[in-house]
Amino acid sequence: MIKIRNVYKRFGGKNVLNGLNLDIYDSEIITIIGSSGQGKTVLFKLIVGLLKSDSGSIIVDGTDITRLDEKELLEIQSNFGMLFQSAALFDSLNVYDNVAFGLRHIGGMSEQEVRARVREVLKLVSLDGTENLSVSALSGGMKKRVGLARAIATSPKYLLYDEPTTGLDPVLAESINDLILKINREVQVTSIVVTHDMNSAFKISSRVAFLHNGVIEETAAPDEIVKTENAELRKFIASSTENLLGYLR
Repeated sequence: MIKIRNVYKRFGGKNVLNGLNLDIYDSEIITIIGSSGQGKTVLFKLIVGLLKSDSGSIIVDGTDITRLDEKELLEIQSNFGMLFQSAALFDSLNVYDNVAFGLRHIGGMSEQEVRARVREVLKLVSLDGTENLSVSALSGGMKKRVGLARAIATSPKYLLYDEPTTGLDPVLAESINDLILKINREVQVTSIVVTHDMNSAFKISSRVAFLHNGVIEETAAPDEIVKTENAELRKFIASSTENLLGYLR
C-alpha cells in the first residue's frame, strides 16, 4: 500500500500541500477530487516521484521514496503506470510501437515476447487488430485506450489516471469508466484517479478523497461521501453535477 504522511509542498511562496495524509490500499480504486488549484496534480506527481515533497514521507510498499536517490527511485517507479489526460501518445509511432515503448525501455524481452504482450493488452482494452494504425487516425476514445494499454503493458502494481474522461462525450466517458473497472478487476492493480467528473468518481471508486486547502479533508465510499456535512465538499459535489443534488437534500 501507499502511506502519505504529513506532506508539505510549496511553490513560489505559496503552500500547495499543508501536511497532507492519505492511505491508498492495495487493489482499490481511489479517486481524488477537489477544485482547480487545490494540488491534485501536485499530489499525483509526488506519489510517483516526479516531484519531491518539501517535508513528510511517501511510503510505497514499505519504502519512503522521498529518501531515495535517482537510481533507487527509478526501481520504485517501475511499479507505476500512468494514463495522462491527453493520452500523451507518440504521434510519429503507430499503435504497436506506442504500446511496446515501455516494454522495450525496461528490456529483458525478445521482440516476439513484446509483440505477444502488445496484442494481449490491446485485446484487454478492446482494440484487437489496431497495431498498425497511425495515432493520427485514432479517435479521442481510442487514444485513451491505447494510452491505457501502454500503461498496463509493463504489469504495474499501481495505475494512475489523470482526468481519464476529460474531453470525451458521455457515451465515450462511460466506456472509459467501464474499462477502468475492468482493468482493476482483471489485472488487479491499485488505481489512483484524479478527476473533476463526479459521475465517473461515483461509478468507479472504492473510496473518494476530497482535497481542499492542501489536505485531505474527507475520505469515504461514494454512498457515504454524498452524506457529508463538510460544506465545501457539498458545494463541490453540487456544482460538479446536477444529478447528485437529490442525494444532498
